Amino acid sequence: MKHLYSFFTMLGIVAIASAQTTTNVTFSVDMNNEVVSANGVHIAGSFQDWNPASTELTDTDMDGVYTISIDVADPSLLEFKFINGNDWSSVEDVPDACQVEVGGNDNRFLFATGSVGTTEYSVCYGSCAACGVTTVRFRVDMSAETVSPNGVHVAGNFQNWDPSTTEMFDFDADGIYETIASFVADSTQSIVFKFINGNSWIDPNENLSGSDCEDGNGNRVLLLGSENVVMSVLGTTTPVCYNSCGSCVLPSMVTLRVDMTTQAAVSENGVHVAGNFQGWSPSDTPLDDSDGDGIWEVVLEMAPGDYQFKFVNGNDWGGNGAGNVDNEMIVGDCVADGNRTLTVGAEAVIYETCYNSCPGVACLPDPEDADITFRVNMSDEDVSTNGVYLIGSFTSPAWQSGALALADDDGDGVWEITTLVSGSAEVLYKFANGDPFLGGEPDYSVEETGYYMGADSVEISFETDGCGVPNGFGAYNRLHVRSGLPEVLDIACYNRCSDCGTGIDILNVNEFTLYPNPASNIVVLEVSSAIRSAVVSITDSSGRLVYNNKFNSLNGSTSLNVSQLSPGFYQVAVVNGNVSSVKRLVIQ
Repeated sequence: MKHLYSFFTMLGIVAIASAQTTTNVTFSVDMNNEVVSANGVHIAGSFQDWNPASTELTDTDMDGVYTISIDVADPSLLEFKFINGNDWSSVEDVPDACQVEVGGNDNRFLFATGSVGTTEYSVCYGSCAACGVTTVRFRVDMSAETVSPNGVHVAGNFQNWDPSTTEMFDFDADGIYETIASFVADSTQSIVFKFINGNSWIDPNENLSGSDCEDGNGNRVLLLGSENVVMSVLGTTTPVCYNSCGSCVLPSMVTLRVDMTTQAAVSENGVHVAGNFQGWSPSDTPLDDSDGDGIWEVVLEMAPGDYQFKFVNGNDWGGNGAGNVDNEMIVGDCVADGNRTLTVGAEAVIYETCYNSCPGVACLPDPEDADITFRVNMSDEDVSTNGVYLIGSFTSPAWQSGALALADDDGDGVWEITTLVSGSAEVLYKFANGDPFLGGEPDYSVEETGYYMGADSVEISFETDGCGVPNGFGAYNRLHVRSGLPEVLDIACYNRCSDCGTGIDILNVNEFTLYPNPASNIVVLEVSSAIRSAVVSITDSSGRLVYNNKFNSLNGSTSLNVSQLSPGFYQVAVVNGNVSSVKRLVIQ
């Protein structure tokens, strides 16, 4: 193998930045393996307020490599992504091997130190280095060692076994040393190497003879398998311990339990869990319900750390394939980026929940199947010749491959469809101006992004306007809590929460909160800023009004007595003139 370059070596110059306060950075991205969007190639990052449309790269020599040069002031850590288009639906998926933090925020990074006049950053789109070049992120836990004053290094056949040239760094002082190295891999698709506590062969170095991760000569061996690899304890995202195949920290026993008794059907393929602890595979980690009580569980060994995951009713993300149903679409405080969150410490963990609900929320059956009419005003859009579509968590299959065509029979610009909806009370959906599954592949560019630039260049989103939630991929989904009765939803303008030209906006969902939720006797309604007058109403799952009260003012918190309400799902609405917001309340 021929060694090309190592990225982390540039980190050491942060501490010695000169008085120079501007660095000119040339960003280049090779798009030869991509179908380039008609909207061009863009970059968005911390240095330009994360605007996906304002900073376009160019390819003046038509070689397929798009570039831009930007002056960056002051020593700083830059975070950014490339975009094949001009909105977040077209953003690249940055590999873990070159993210700021493994399993973190999915951003690329670069240190602009001010110590040099120019810096170049050149990669293949969606990869960590040039097209065809392999990148490995090496990580080793040195917390059990006395680290040499000469630092920690890695040496192997990818860099001619030099013990001094590939240094590793621990800038956050957590005991984990890292470096990123890129090279052209040979046909064996594996590398052999070892870590060195120092910078020469006379310093202590690893000897793993007899271990299951060595090559027979005491060296580590790593199968590559792809162009971008993070070196971790096998089957986890945990760094290896120095001179060991495993982690320095003993794993904890984690029990995951999910109650499926509220679901209309459980897949004949069983129930699975998928998360960042097992590569997000919807079929690799099955749960068991051997006693037939409807509660499925699995016990796993997991290293201490923070995890994201979700349960799958079947063994496929979209419900595709015989017998598969769906995967969870959870809304609530237990969710980040659309996934459940879990922190594992040194003690055993038991995580219990209902399918599609947060832990602690009563296991209540989904509302009855019912027709919902979805309507979108396209009068401000150039409607695609392929028509207007609805995609969501409730279609079969879910999202793009199950897209439903809307119609505008009376030509008034309002497109609509009535469809039977079953499953969870929370319905996630969005509209698409064009077929989102044309040719059998998802086309994210035709979907609503769920955000737009408002006055004074302030970004407004489905979340801030109160009609949706983040989808975990830089865009937003609409959210409706269904009652189980036939419903006709309000007309919404395409990519807006309200109808076109009405001037009626949705109250920011963050402007009022309910707690406790679930509740049984008293629920507190709290507003973040004073509201001069408001009507607070509560409706049950059948749409029946069970509470209605006008307040001359709402300021701080107000207690509502719900002790007379039967267990079930309710909707609490706060209406202030033409401005309203709705939250779901569970009574148990």
